[in-house]
Amino acid sequence: MALLPGDHAPYVFESPLPASAAGSTLLDYLSGRFAYQSRETWRMRILEGDVRLDGIANRVPDSVLPGRGSLAYVHGTFEEPQVPTDWSYLHCAEDWLTVSKPAGMPVHSTTRIFRQSLVWQVRRLSGSEWSPVHRLDRDTSGLVLFARGDALAALARHFSERRVEKRYLALVRGRPEGAFTVEMPLGPAGDPRIPMRQGVRSDGKECRTEFRVMGPDSSGRGTWLEVFPRQGRLHQIRAHLEHAGFPILGDLLYDGRGGEGFLARAAGAPAEQVADLVGASRMWLHAASLRFPSGTRNLPDLLECSLPGVSELV
Repeated sequence: MALLPGDHAPYVFESPLPASAAGSTLLDYLSGRFAYQSRETWRMRILEGDVRLDGIANRVPDSVLPGRGSLAYVHGTFEEPQVPTDWSYLHCAEDWLTVSKPAGMPVHSTTRIFRQSLVWQVRRLSGSEWSPVHRLDRDTSGLVLFARGDALAALARHFSERRVEKRYLALVRGRPEGAFTVEMPLGPAGDPRIPMRQGVRSDGKECRTEFRVMGPDSSGRGTWLEVFPRQGRLHQIRAHLEHAGFPILGDLLYDGRGGEGFLARAAGAPAEQVADLVGASRMWLHAASLRFPSGTRNLPDLLECSLPGVSELV
């Protein structure tokens, strides 16, 4: 865990009060809306002054709420789980920048990770106006493009219009041969334990991913592939490779075993235990490059992020 200097202050979780909260007591609203703490714990937090309504501590559990305003909770003992945060800047310009994200670091905040998210740390160091232009899964490493001002919307349109060629590197189990393509529609897999999990389904969204075999891993762990997703569907590369019988080494969700590793991590299992389940300490999927049409704003045509040691591994 690596927080930035100045990020060790108590956590303050703030949200607007919805109109539906009008007439509820403070205790009823908190214990019903945020059930991760018991009703008695919320009562204690209120009495200790850890709950603020419009910036003022409210110590009365039975006080009646309005249907407006801002409610904040000061969580002085909250600790984030261990997350890799060894990201680095790659390119910096006036209205865009790129960074290299490590596997395991979320781009956006999650329910348990806030100040170790990539967006939080980039904004803390470079300014609050920066936002990511595209998505990258938490367990994928590699290139992330940020922009600000007019550049943000302009570059986002390039992605939504599929004018950007994305290239990934993946280490997969098994020995695929030559070049191959998976063109299968994807949609929710219907797993109630993991609602985000995707799967091939006839009523899913069109999806095409192209693969080229680079060669066997020199350590015998599998085969390296170059990957070119032609859309940007949720978990597209990972779901397609599992469907093809070549799951990515270290993938917690699409390992061919129903996401055991993902469930273990979500339950708070130590990193070493999760690694033992999936046979690797990280997911070996890396966002290697983005290629833009020539003359796109002031960007070079090709932005790259190397995967250290990959040339020696193939």
